[in-house]
Amino acid sequence: MRKRALLAIFVVLLLIGAYGAYVVSYPKYPEVKGCVNPFAVIKPIGKAQENWSRAHVFFKLATTRDFWKLTKPWQVDYSHVKVVKHMIDYKGEKITMLAMGIPLKDKKHVIALYEFSKPVQGVKIRSFLLEVQGSNIKDATIKTIAMTTNGVYTTTDSCSHDCTSDSDCGDFASCDEYCCHYHFTSDCLADCCGLAGIACLTTCGGALPCVIACVAVSCPLCLALSSGCCGEIGSQCVDWGDMP
Repeated sequence: MRKRALLAIFVVLLLIGAYGAYVVSYPKYPEVKGCVNPFAVIKPIGKAQENWSRAHVFFKLATTRDFWKLTKPWQVDYSHVKVVKHMIDYKGEKITMLAMGIPLKDKKHVIALYEFSKPVQGVKIRSFLLEVQGSNIKDATIKTIAMTTNGVYTTTDSCSHDCTSDSDCGDFASCDEYCCHYHFTSDCLADCCGLAGIACLTTCGGALPCVIACVAVSCPLCLALSSGCCGEIGSQCVDWGDMP
């Protein structure tokens, strides 16, 4: 028992040291200003399921600054983490996007984390903290309560309705819509995610956090863009100088 305790302490210290060294040497990404949605300017080409071990997932999350902004590695339900690598087209160039769907042990939250091999409109990493509300897929509502962009944390406590048209925003801004809350049903997943969405329902047995994590990696545009799964659409005025 004593040897196991010492080994556990050593592993923890090693992890802390590795994370500290990673943070110190963390690459500097450009500051992203305004309403930038990298998912709106990429085109999917293909995807492949990544069969990572729990240890691989743990160390990836433990050395990802954006993840630490939202939660801690020991709060993750590793038995249901999903990882998919997407091939995408960005301005005629083929790059990759690593997508991770990360349910938490509280069964009430899921993190959707996306990492591009090359910055898209300045975005290298974007992640969402999703709150799962409801007991089954028929009445589920997924609320985005926080997000990160290149390590910068922001909250989304309320759904703003600042405008209804460009005329509400003045001469040098436009009215931009975004999805505040998602309402996932079997019909919605069929429309938005197709067979992959139905597969998520089947493989997860209807368990909401697992389904959301699966959808997040299989069909990221269902979460990242306003779609048939959107339960409430918000709006905000965006200055033209801040638009991509």
